[in-house]
Amino acid sequence: MSGASNEQIPHRWVDTQAALDELVGELVAADEFALDTEFHRERTYYPRLALIQVAWSPEDAGGGPLEVALIDPVAVDPRPLGDALEKVRQVIMHAPQQDYEVLERACGVVPARVFDTQVAAGFLGLSSPSLSTLVERFLGTRLAKGDRLTDWFQRPLGEAQRRYAASDVVHLAELMALIAGNLDRRGRVDWAFDESERMRTRATRVMDPEEAWMKIKEARHLRGRALVVAQELAAWRERTAQRTDQPVRFVLSDLALVGVAQKAPTRVEQLKSIRGLDGRHLRDGAGREILAAVQRGLDRPPDSVQRVRDDGGATLERRLRPAVTLISAWISQLARDEDLDPALLATRADIVSFLRGEEDSRLQTGWRNDLVGNRIRSLVEGRSALFFDDGRLVLEPREAP
Repeated sequence: MSGASNEQIPHRWVDTQAALDELVGELVAADEFALDTEFHRERTYYPRLALIQVAWSPEDAGGGPLEVALIDPVAVDPRPLGDALEKVRQVIMHAPQQDYEVLERACGVVPARVFDTQVAAGFLGLSSPSLSTLVERFLGTRLAKGDRLTDWFQRPLGEAQRRYAASDVVHLAELMALIAGNLDRRGRVDWAFDESERMRTRATRVMDPEEAWMKIKEARHLRGRALVVAQELAAWRERTAQRTDQPVRFVLSDLALVGVAQKAPTRVEQLKSIRGLDGRHLRDGAGREILAAVQRGLDRPPDSVQRVRDDGGATLERRLRPAVTLISAWISQLARDEDLDPALLATRADIVSFLRGEEDSRLQTGWRNDLVGNRIRSLVEGRSALFFDDGRLVLEPREAP
């Protein structure tokens, strides 16, 4: 195995619109390319795009070396890249959930078809592997280490920054070929594409401010009017963060939001006594807006909040509740047997959703239904049984009486 890769990767620095237009034409002709982004969002609601990395094999390369380009979105409008994202056969990415949001805002679109190397590796039994893990496992080399806190808006970027950025895309096509080859031998290539598509579609959904309260762990324990007030406050906070482009915690911390929901103050002076609230949260009329959100919550019926979906199974029919733990244990065994990431196969929430008969359950369709859903259905209907065999859980059809 070779050591860490510290050599500079030849690349093109794209910082003019003419150069970007030329690059887009090359990417469309190549029909496939690898892509990654670098962005910051520590002090903003929306991600601030700092760099786009692409790697591709030129149409006339004849198996020659990859081309790598680093696009500077500080100097150019990256929107023309959207043409390539929509037209090429596929884009190769690694764990692109956050990149989708970045590309949607910067280019107006996300890739039309993606091969996600992290998701695909899950069908080989690897659990959410990092890119460096995959490169070392499949290619026998180590990625250049980067500074997690590097300033990607620095110009000019240093040599180490450029090397690190380029290394995020230069291996993706080779990785995809190796992973896809392994998947093809197991009949799972379509599974990887289907799951990549599901993740792509889910990642581009816009956050509904009315559901923002569900992300606040402490709010889930509230009841009655306090819960309704929390929903109104969380929706106000989300909209304010979007409008002012700042993190929601800068608008109002979770601790302060729950405190306000519990005490339901009616005067600005009362807000100042709530833990986690200080003057900076009440500037520019924010105090009055918080009180208005509280009042909207108080004016609503206490039972008007949509409950968080219960992943534990408490709302299942009583006769089915014991099945959740039993099925979870069997799925863990099945994942080992099939060399799959257990979380990719089915989560506890997936099991509960399936047993409730929800139409959007992941286990109701596709490869999961074939591998898991149909067998769970057979188990709960009494047509199959689980038993131990040499320390393993085995599910088999029951003999007819």
